[in-house]
Amino acid sequence: MLVWRTLSPNRQRETEIYDKICEASDEVSRLSKAGMDTTEALRRLEAALVEFELFRCIRILRQ
Repeated sequence: MLVWRTLSPNRQRETEIYDKICEASDEVSRLSKAGMDTTEALRRLEAALVEFELFRCIRILRQ
């Protein structure tokens, strides 16, 4: 019997941010390999990394 575990809201949010980071990173790689401008993808990657850092800091402060 499979037991499905639901993610806590914190874990779910962390996963969403992580997915943003991966998507932006993959796009930077793809555009870079194609010799295309990576500026917007790098901005999205930076924003996702800042969001993750803030999320982790707030989480630590609440403990």
